[in-house]
Amino acid sequence: MEIVIFGAGLAGLSAAEELARRGHQVVVLEKESSYGGLAATVKRNGFEYDLGPHRFHTSNESILDFVKKLPGIDFLKLNRVSRIRLLDRYFDYPLAFSNVLSTMPPHKGIGMMISFLWESIRGLFAPREQESFEGWVLSRFGRGLYDLYLAPYNEKLWGIKPSELSADWASQRITVPSLAGLIKETIKPSKETVRSLVSTFHYPKGGIGEICKGLVSRITGNGGSVRFSTEPKTVIKQGNKWRIELPDGFVLCDKIINTIPVNKYTNLLGDILPPEVHKAASDLKFRGLVFLIVLLNSDVTSSDHWIYTSEDRYLFNRLSISRNFDPNVGSQVVFEFSCQENDKTWKMSKEELLNSTITGAEHLGLFSSDMVVDADISRTAFAYPIYDLKYAKNAMVVLDALEKLPSSVTCGRQGLFRYNNMDHSIEMGKFAALEILGEASVKEHFNWDENTWTDG
Repeated sequence: MEIVIFGAGLAGLSAAEELARRGHQVVVLEKESSYGGLAATVKRNGFEYDLGPHRFHTSNESILDFVKKLPGIDFLKLNRVSRIRLLDRYFDYPLAFSNVLSTMPPHKGIGMMISFLWESIRGLFAPREQESFEGWVLSRFGRGLYDLYLAPYNEKLWGIKPSELSADWASQRITVPSLAGLIKETIKPSKETVRSLVSTFHYPKGGIGEICKGLVSRITGNGGSVRFSTEPKTVIKQGNKWRIELPDGFVLCDKIINTIPVNKYTNLLGDILPPEVHKAASDLKFRGLVFLIVLLNSDVTSSDHWIYTSEDRYLFNRLSISRNFDPNVGSQVVFEFSCQENDKTWKMSKEELLNSTITGAEHLGLFSSDMVVDADISRTAFAYPIYDLKYAKNAMVVLDALEKLPSSVTCGRQGLFRYNNMDHSIEMGKFAALEILGEASVKEHFNWDENTWTDG
């Protein structure tokens, strides 16, 4: 078969690798000039950096074995170090109750416990709604921890109020389900390792982009091709074939695997889908990210892989230290700024972001202005699906319609509007390929419950 795949991220390339290895004609179309999506290592103007911190870990041994055997992969095994900067203090992340109490100012710690106890009593008589992030978190952690960290960080990350954010985000990504659970987990850790609490992870020497580089090598080695700087314009059904209009012509194929944002794929399909599907797709929103990479003339002494910053004094919401992932990388710090495409933060120049960031970095004790050698900037408009209160309903309308579309499969974080991890994307890509071949189903393979996607 002739199969076209939209997007050269982990999901798209994994699907292409599976199909090319089986002897099918595969073409991957990627609008950017290189592969990887968010799991890319940017190499530009003397810089070499990942788009934020990435850690590869999985409970699926076959996926781990598959990645380890990709060309050029040489895994480092690292012990995770991540923290939260709050109240001019560092707190361990994931949160541990003993660390919170020992680090928190006493009056804050007491207030946190009182608010939790009050919330527990309140819940007996007037339970909070459980549809929103706000209601879910307040009922389980109390207002103390909610107001101090959970609400400010998530509003900064998503750009919407916690009352407008779905509880799905909390249930999927906050691994310990309550403050009581946090205390219990601290005193007597559960026997089963929770994804978010995984203390070790794998990281490929040379950057996280080495995984996609290995996939591309496999694809081209089996006769497939990857076309960069190529964005489809329209998709038309022409008899038993798909006709994909490109800026420089068109391509015909038997089947399509989509991994680009599902609302963009819906637009490409035009009149093939009814108006109500297009309306639901237009209401699905993605959060963008701007990355500022600061090159330094000496090492940062922190051992953290990444640090979360929820307070307004920092424009960035997270930073990562490249050398703590791979000691062969130069001394640099990667800062992440959540935003929407074309908003104020998105439009800020490198110099504006750098000036703001240096002030924050100095306050954190990471580096001073005289240590800065150079900076680089990268932007991505479709980083995270936004789980607003209507996302599940809208996503269901769109995905149900796409599932009924013959000779087409959508998968991956953007393609399924699902905040999944790297191992999930690889596994989804493989099963999308099997679905195209009539051998399996992405939808039927995954459990699709909150525990499937938990991570931190």
